[in-house]
Amino acid sequence: MGCGSSKTNKVIEPEKKIERDFLEEDNDNKNKNEQSPSLPNNQLKKSSLAISSKNYKLNYFDFTGRAELLRLIFAVSNTPFTDQRIKFKDWKNEKKNAPLEQLPYLEVDDNQILVQSMAIARYLATEMNLTGTDTYEQVKVDLVLDLCKEFTDCFSIYVVPEMLYPTDEKEEIIQHFIDILALRYLKNIEILIENFGQNNYAVGDQLTVADLFIHDLVTNMMKLKSAILENYPKLKKHKSQVEENENLKFYLETRDRIKLE
Repeated sequence: MGCGSSKTNKVIEPEKKIERDFLEEDNDNKNKNEQSPSLPNNQLKKSSLAISSKNYKLNYFDFTGRAELLRLIFAVSNTPFTDQRIKFKDWKNEKKNAPLEQLPYLEVDDNQILVQSMAIARYLATEMNLTGTDTYEQVKVDLVLDLCKEFTDCFSIYVVPEMLYPTDEKEEIIQHFIDILALRYLKNIEILIENFGQNNYAVGDQLTVADLFIHDLVTNMMKLKSAILENYPKLKKHKSQVEENENLKFYLETRDRIKLE
């Protein structure tokens, strides 16, 4: 589908594209550039999902951005991981350690390094049994992920540059994104939920990585426009259903609480 944009003068290079989360007002939160462990396992509900015994280390900046879907997968599956957060001021020196000089990247058992956020998400979702119950559901999950990735890329072209380097047209550009482009994507996501999902899930009748990606996108859109879901009842129900997951609920509450400190 694509963004249908001729707006090319302000596209940010891949490693810079979302390396600052305009949705987070405070980029000086605690524990930047520290090996911040994931949420304590003893405070999470036991999960019926597969819990890997591998050692994971996720490297990204200290905001949500392209790594947040990965953190949600870890949280929902109750999988321990090291959440390595890098300060912007240190990125120039740290860049040489990143395989493609981009973030995020994932270290597995200290000997495997994976790059590209969606490839990492699909790998983790497979490891944690979050890809559907059969091959048909897996294809449907991939369809949702691809649509959400298009939405994210469109967001990166329109919104992120204006938040990093505002122009006189900032408000007009962001409003166009909300009123035209976001509307198109949110409508299509609802169509997929209606066709593929049951019980307010995106695919099948249980939580998958597709639900987590949709939740992350919707959460970000609500920060642009708090009432954006009023015209999307299926997405509103979907968000509530996903947040019934006890591990996710705990993670979101903890994330929001830390942000306020």
